[in-house]
Amino acid sequence: MLVSDELNSSQDETHILHPSSRALFRFWESVRAEKAAPRREELDLTRIRQLIPNLFIAEYAPKARMFRWRLAGTGICEVYHRELTGTNFLAGWDHFEADTIGRFLAGTIRHLQPCLMRFRFFTDRDQVFGAELVGFPLTAADGVATHILGGLFPFRDAGALNYTALTHMELSAARSIWTELLPSDVPMAQVDLPVIRNFRVISGGLS
Repeated sequence: MLVSDELNSSQDETHILHPSSRALFRFWESVRAEKAAPRREELDLTRIRQLIPNLFIAEYAPKARMFRWRLAGTGICEVYHRELTGTNFLAGWDHFEADTIGRFLAGTIRHLQPCLMRFRFFTDRDQVFGAELVGFPLTAADGVATHILGGLFPFRDAGALNYTALTHMELSAARSIWTELLPSDVPMAQVDLPVIRNFRVISGGLS
């Protein structure tokens, strides 16, 4: 089942399933305080040391017209079984799902609002496991650009599955989490970003 929800007016975390995703959400909320997005230098990752292997920073590269893994933790690279830093964030996804994921990432940058997605990964050993991705707006070190601070948290220990490659990836859910913005936190225009559409698509069975 693929579900892409309309922007949620709620600020609660009831749609977040993974405990580590919830911990990252609370950390981001505490750091941003009354701002729409914290600055990168304000992040004290020692407070969430246990989450670091599954954290990432993503950026939109206008010249390449793609989202890129600016930094990817070792736990995320272990899920994909390859080094991700500097590569295309949407590599390996089919066109429709890549478009949907890209639009939600763009919404996080454009509207300064978090996004939540859930994936299913299929391995070369005929295993299937789920993972949850959360992404939050982060003001880059230059004070101008907006990056995405996020986490990718599997619901099973990917390292214990002993596979050598992913053979297929599916998007099972995607939504935005709408938070309060101050009047001074007007989202800045982002050049060449995909536009997020409010829609719902349901196909197949329960994810």
